Amino acid sequence: MKHYILLLIMLPFVAQGQTTEPDTITVKELGEITVVADAQRTSATKTVYIPTANQKLTASDGVSLLSRMNIPQLSVNPIAETVKTADNQGVSLFINFHPATDGDVSGLNPNDVKRVEYLDFPTDPRFQRAQHVVNFITHSYTYGGYTKLSGKERFMIRRGEALMYSKFAYRKIEYDLMVSGDYDYNSHIGSVSDETYRLESGTIKRESGTETGHKHQRSLYSALRASWNRSTNFTFRNLVSYRRINTPINRTSGYVNFSSQYPSETFYAESPSTNNAISWDSELYAALGRGWAINGNFQTEFAKNNTTSNYAAGAESIENFADEGSWFLRGTMQVNKSLSDRFTLFSSISSGGGRTKIDYGGSSNAVNRFRQTFTGITVGMSLNFRKVSGSIDRGYAFESNYINDKTMDDRYPFTHVNVQYAPNQKHSVNLWFQYATFSPDVTMRNPNIIQQSELMYVSGNPDLKCSRNTSAALSYTWLPCNKWQFSAYATVFRIANRQIAVYTPDAPDGMMLKKYRNDGDYNHGQLGASLTGKFFEGRLSISVSPRLLLYNTTGSNSISHYPFMISLNVNYSLGKFFFNAYYDSRNSYVDGENAYLRRMTNSYSLSAGWTVQNWNLQLSIINPFQSSWGISKDTLTTSWYDSNVTQLGSDYHRRISLTVTYTFNYGKKVNQSGELSGKKNVSSSILH
Repeated sequence: MKHYILLLIMLPFVAQGQTTEPDTITVKELGEITVVADAQRTSATKTVYIPTANQKLTASDGVSLLSRMNIPQLSVNPIAETVKTADNQGVSLFINFHPATDGDVSGLNPNDVKRVEYLDFPTDPRFQRAQHVVNFITHSYTYGGYTKLSGKERFMIRRGEALMYSKFAYRKIEYDLMVSGDYDYNSHIGSVSDETYRLESGTIKRESGTETGHKHQRSLYSALRASWNRSTNFTFRNLVSYRRINTPINRTSGYVNFSSQYPSETFYAESPSTNNAISWDSELYAALGRGWAINGNFQTEFAKNNTTSNYAAGAESIENFADEGSWFLRGTMQVNKSLSDRFTLFSSISSGGGRTKIDYGGSSNAVNRFRQTFTGITVGMSLNFRKVSGSIDRGYAFESNYINDKTMDDRYPFTHVNVQYAPNQKHSVNLWFQYATFSPDVTMRNPNIIQQSELMYVSGNPDLKCSRNTSAALSYTWLPCNKWQFSAYATVFRIANRQIAVYTPDAPDGMMLKKYRNDGDYNHGQLGASLTGKFFEGRLSISVSPRLLLYNTTGSNSISHYPFMISLNVNYSLGKFFFNAYYDSRNSYVDGENAYLRRMTNSYSLSAGWTVQNWNLQLSIINPFQSSWGISKDTLTTSWYDSNVTQLGSDYHRRISLTVTYTFNYGKKVNQSGELSGKKNVSSSILH
């Protein structure tokens, strides 16, 4: 077993409260008085949290800092290292108003963080119309640099990662270089399934299970960025990155049993793949004076993907090859005009397009060509009074898709409304509404019919239409004092005429065909709250978050499901030592695209760490009593096809995780305003 660990950490930064000298009068001497400033406050535009010196000292990156802070509007999973809103919406992460991805936040030095801001539908153009935002505000430096090394090894599941990040700043120019890699050697992949096929020729039951499985995956991400920060009113950044995901081994073998006509047999399947992408990302922000400001973002990417799949059961063999080449270009420009301190008008335009060519060989031979262009226009207005803020916008999008010899055009409106009310710094109420459109991706519109197994074929649908979605949310935040934090929320979400996989016996030879169609509606609601208490001068923090989920779908695959879940996060620090306990109850949800009910096991962890000087070490025991390799159980019931599938993998298996971080500085001071961003996955439109 090969393990590797690289190193990294944060420079300890100790913050102290304000202390006044004792007041003395001729009659009586007063005792020492300690003035404690508010470490949290809310307003009509944002909620601000100031991390304590201990929280920064014990955290190793941005995600762990958020976990230590227990912000009530956020749901932070320290096991999966994910950050979402309390109602499970995506969060856009920023560092000093610059977009940040996972790589950025992993390289963040918590000791440089002055405050953390949470915003819903911010109107600042630098946030690029993001809906839910976490913005790390860090100390500003002028000259120097730093290099950071980090490593994580997950023992018992053979998974690890390493990162090297280096920054150099000189006056108004910054250079950033990042190289990261990870590996995943999983010997417990596959699934156990029980399927029912109701074909025209009769009903067939199929049972299959993986007995051996091996997956070796190695990834590499490298990036170089140059930033020109002329002032707070002008920033120009360019990033070039390269990503490679290589999966040389991805094979399973096991058994297949049928209830009729087909003999029981063993199967062998493999699907090695290689994904490569190179991209360029440019960001511009300029405040022009007289209330005018512009910001723009421009991206382009070239990708090359290769996949080979081979499935053999008995005397039957299904072999497919796919060679994909693609590129895309997109850009967004927004113009803002402040009419006064209270009113701002804004308008934006987004446009772009791309091409994809996929060559299929083997059992299914075809050449697919895709071309897409889109343009979206938005106009809106924001207002900002002392206790009330909000925004409203209206937009229209134009989309054209070319798939082989067929062209499909679509036009659709969208709108957002957001209102926030804060009578003081302890209470705030937020209400937002959204009407938008889900456009099917290229995979869903792929017209090829690809054989997956003896009885199943899969195909996209070039005639697939966009689906409309409507969502609304009401949330409340209460920050009575530094000791307590509370938030509550209620959300509703509806997709009309959803894009869904439908099963019918329309495949070649009367077999089952999985094909995407517009069918039925998807309705989802959620009620939840989060309460955090801090004790022993903040050394102990306990956060509990209950939530009730509501699902109801209509159409060919209708489901009603109402699960209740709860999560618990406990942090404790003792000098240079820190401890964490995390628990998330059994999770389940209804998938909107495939219409199955997914149940996952609960997850829990215990962590202990030590920090000194430039070092930060953390040892975690995750799911120690979970010996199973099951990830989830998916249940699907339709008119023609039923399935119960248990997915196998290492995500919830017990393991020990060791994280080591180290950082060293050089020169005078550095500007750690933000670090390299860029996605580490490579998109693909190949049918699977």
